Amino acid sequence: MPGSRIIGTGIYLPPKVVTNFDVMQMMETSDEFIVERTGVRCRRHAEAEWSASDLGAAACRAALEDAGIEPQDVDMLIMNTITPDHSDPGCVCFLQAKLGMPGIAALDIRQQCTGLVYGLAIADHFVRAGTYRHVLICCSEVLSTRIDGSYEGRNIAILLGDGAGAVLVGPSDGSPAGIVSTILHADGTLAKALYTAAPGSALGRKQHITHEDIDTGRIHFRMEGKTVFDNGVQRMSEAVHEALNRNHLSIDDIDVLVPHQANLRMLEAILERTGFPRNKVYINVEQYGNIASASLPIALHEARHAGMVRPGSLVLLVAFGSGFVWGSALVRM
Repeated sequence: MPGSRIIGTGIYLPPKVVTNFDVMQMMETSDEFIVERTGVRCRRHAEAEWSASDLGAAACRAALEDAGIEPQDVDMLIMNTITPDHSDPGCVCFLQAKLGMPGIAALDIRQQCTGLVYGLAIADHFVRAGTYRHVLICCSEVLSTRIDGSYEGRNIAILLGDGAGAVLVGPSDGSPAGIVSTILHADGTLAKALYTAAPGSALGRKQHITHEDIDTGRIHFRMEGKTVFDNGVQRMSEAVHEALNRNHLSIDDIDVLVPHQANLRMLEAILERTGFPRNKVYINVEQYGNIASASLPIALHEARHAGMVRPGSLVLLVAFGSGFVWGSALVRM
């Protein structure tokens, strides 16, 4: 069976830099508090006229240019976002139109911060099966539109940034590069530890949204911080060991670990638990904050362009997100 590999990456980061001191103008917090709890010092915010599909289209074009592939050669488009352009249809349709790719398969996935890992698994199987040759994965977030600076919301609001990352998957065609394994997990029993209650069909009423939803903050993210932190550390640590065991490898065999950039304190705890050396881990959460699903492809792309990930590098991607969903992708670049 033919294999698949990553043949291009691209990102788009809005030019507007928002420091912790800027965040202090939005809500009651402090630079010291944010750095101590999260390690984040700044993040990017998109201008009001930029949507998730706009950021995503810019990242996708960069990935295609990196791969040397024309838009008409893409067979399938996958998009992950928790900040879609509109409630429906799927945001991938708006992205597809902006990329000028009518008629190809377009798939919206909702795997939160684990979007790239799930997207790589889907793309890998389609390419291996010979169904499609080139699959473009886009993870794009405009989380600045969902900032709630109230007492109930600021524990997550201080983390949030905007950006997009894209990865193009194609056939390995005999190259040693390839997607070695993808491992996916989910546990919905803890879904309400990090979720947005409204609008939704599980509220015991017929109204889609009400003034009470707005007044009580049900339209905003709500997070049980300790539950999310503890599970994120546990599940991403497990994802590291599971990928190593599945492929009969040790930490020494991995050239670079690229984790979801959730929170610097979480990443530090994962490194302590797994024993992964810091000099083999790419971390950029201090500069960009948590960009949900876009964090992982942005980190992978930057690790490549910083020279940390080179052709032939064995890279382990791990992620954890609300749902809860988590998993890993082991790739030879």
